[in-house]
Amino acid sequence: MIGKSVNQNQVNFFQPLLKDFIDLSHELVLLSDKIDWKHFEDEFSKYYSNTGQPPMPIRLMVGSLLLKRIYNLSDERVCEAWEMNPYM
Repeated sequence: MIGKSVNQNQVNFFQPLLKDFIDLSHELVLLSDKIDWKHFEDEFSKYYSNTGQPPMPIRLMVGSLLLKRIYNLSDERVCEAWEMNPYM
């Protein structure tokens, strides 16, 4: 079973979309637009099982690994930064 990213095209009055309040010229936003996420999903989906708990989305896992390398962070620091920084 492949982890699915949440469709963020639905407008919700109480939960604005992330793209509505971040700077679209930020370096991480620009980087995410240049990455071929479909390629990663195609390559890693064969390693997913169809049983068990639904997995985390492939984009989240690949993005976390990229952030770890770019900013030289530990697993714990990536999680902390992800909670506090909307660009992460």
